[in-house]
Amino acid sequence: MKKNRQLLKQEEVRNFILDAARNIISQDGIQGLSIRKITNAIDYSPAIIYHYFKDKNEIVETLVMEGYGRILAAIKSVARNEEAPEKEMKEVFTNYIMAALQNPEEFKAFMLNDDPMVLKKTSILHKGICEESPTMQLFRENVQRGIDQGRVAPCDPEITAQIIWTSVFGLIIKLMVEKDIPQEQVERLIEHNFTILFNGIMIRKEVE
Repeated sequence: MKKNRQLLKQEEVRNFILDAARNIISQDGIQGLSIRKITNAIDYSPAIIYHYFKDKNEIVETLVMEGYGRILAAIKSVARNEEAPEKEMKEVFTNYIMAALQNPEEFKAFMLNDDPMVLKKTSILHKGICEESPTMQLFRENVQRGIDQGRVAPCDPEITAQIIWTSVFGLIIKLMVEKDIPQEQVERLIEHNFTILFNGIMIRKEVE
């Protein structure tokens, strides 16, 4: 029992450190994060911070992976749609947008950051990314199913998934920057975004 309490306390302290780091990053960006700022925010000694994390970079990497995990969980919550994979992709990306909008400053701090360490986790545009990223692999597989079913025009499924992702990313950033957009308008923008995107890749059946 005592050991369990110790473990819970350790987890509590670790999360306290991460929450402080998350708040600093949201306000000052990753470049503004430092061990000193974290210690000032939570009134702990640097030694305690270093007990849980090797350095600032490990804290940043932990936060990136936690954010990625939340988005991945939102994506994986969508049921597979065998008959209309494009509808599955629309729901997946809609969940992704909503998950991102729940933590706008944190999302911008990481996704607009060009630090090589961060880019190792957030890059999606290089060739072969689907072999490295479970999220992009899921998007590519979705496009490929559409092609196999004759619903999506023949194309490179990886680069198509990348272009759809970048379009969604652009919408997310504008929604975050402009702020306070009514939910009804957010939903209209999302809906029309996918209408335009899918009109560009779907096979149109001729009317007999």
